[in-house]
Amino acid sequence: MKHEILVYNKTSQKTPKKFIVHTILEILSFLKIKQPIELAVLIVDKSQVKRLNKIWLGKNKPADELSFGLNSRQISKPACRQAGFAKDNNGVLELGEIVINADKVSDRGYLLKILVHSLLHLLGYHHEKSAAEAKKSERLEERILKYLKHVSRRYCHRP
Repeated sequence: MKHEILVYNKTSQKTPKKFIVHTILEILSFLKIKQPIELAVLIVDKSQVKRLNKIWLGKNKPADELSFGLNSRQISKPACRQAGFAKDNNGVLELGEIVINADKVSDRGYLLKILVHSLLHLLGYHHEKSAAEAKKSERLEERILKYLKHVSRRYCHRP
């Protein structure tokens, strides 16, 4: 079974769907996750992401991204560590959803950061737990971004 990555654009703004899927596949490759995954990426306008941020996190402001995982049981994969969100269902890693503020998709470099950050959240990496965890997550994000910029230069600089 292959990865299932669905990208839904809930705005009239053009969305780089192929870039998003390609980036996620590269991140999974870097993390050596071979298990099939299911993931939805939603591109929404500023008012929708603000509404979701208020409902789920109690913050009355638009976020750049929000990650909503399937938080039901832990994964015993090394790359997934002690996954707080991901769910293993019949050999498929169900990650959940990433919601991205449409205002942030035009800058591909920043979109890379958003995708890396969100995907790591869904795989159980959390910078909110402790300073040590934050440092670990940050270092991993930096390594992935360096890798992505190396392998995906042609995707980052397209208009």
